[in-house]
Amino acid sequence: MKLSIIIPTYNSSKVIGRALDSIVAQTFGDWEVLVMDGVSKDNTGEIVKSYNDERIKFYSEPDKGIYDAMNKGIKKAHGEWLYFLGSDDWLYDNEVLAYFFRDNDFSGYDVVYGDVDAPQLIDNYKGAWSLDNLKYNRCHQAIFYRKYMFDRLGLYNTKYKIKADHDYNLRWYLDLRTHSKYVERIIAKFCENGVSSNSIDYKFNKNIYKLILVSGRNTLDYDYVMLYLDKWAYVERRERRLIKYFQLYLRMKVYELMHKHIKRL
Repeated sequence: MKLSIIIPTYNSSKVIGRALDSIVAQTFGDWEVLVMDGVSKDNTGEIVKSYNDERIKFYSEPDKGIYDAMNKGIKKAHGEWLYFLGSDDWLYDNEVLAYFFRDNDFSGYDVVYGDVDAPQLIDNYKGAWSLDNLKYNRCHQAIFYRKYMFDRLGLYNTKYKIKADHDYNLRWYLDLRTHSKYVERIIAKFCENGVSSNSIDYKFNKNIYKLILVSGRNTLDYDYVMLYLDKWAYVERRERRLIKYFQLYLRMKVYELMHKHIKRL
C-alpha cells in the first residue's frame, strides 16, 4: 500500500464527513484511512462506518491526546508513506494525492512537503523550511513522511500537547540522513478553529532552543545553528525589554490620568 492517512478524532461528527469526502473523491486510490478515535460521545463512529469502504478503518479507545492517537495510528499503518489530517481539515482538491503518488516521482526522498491553505498563517509558516525560520513550524497537514522515519527518529513526543509535530519536524529537518523536498503545491485546507490554532504549548516554547540544539548536533550546519540560536536569544531579550518599556509607559500614562482626575476633584 502506498499511503496511510491517519485522522485523530474526538467528538468530530460535525466535521469528519468533510475530511473523508475529500479523501474518497481523490483520483488516486491506493490508500487507507485510519480514524483514531478517543472514545467520542457523539456519532463520529457511525458516520465513519457509514462509508462502508474497507480502506477506511475506525479504532476507538482512550488516548492521551492528539499525538498519542497519531502514534497509535503509526503503529497500525500499512502504507509506505504516512499523512496526518485533522478531522476538521480536508484535502485541497481531488488531484492532490495523484500529484504526489502517481504523476511525480519522489522515490528519492524521505519527506515531501508543500503548503496548506490557511489565510490566518503568516508567510513564515509557508514555503520551503530553512535554518532561518525553524521557529515557525510546517503543518503536518502539508507533509508526507516515509513510515520508516518514525522508526529512525521515534514517535511524536506526547509531552508536547500542541506542538509535538514541530518537535518531530525539527528532528527530521536537522538530521543529516533525511532527504526532504519542498513542492510548491497546496495539499490541504487548514481549519483555523482547531486546537493548534487556538492554544499555546508552553512546554514546547520553553524548550525550543534546546530542541534545535540537540537535533542540530548531527547536522553539517551545527556552527550555523549555534549562531542562529544566539540570534534568537538576542531577539527574544530585545522583545522582553520592549515589553517592559511598554508596560512602564502604560503605568506612566495611568498615573498621569489619575493625577489629572485628582486635580479636577
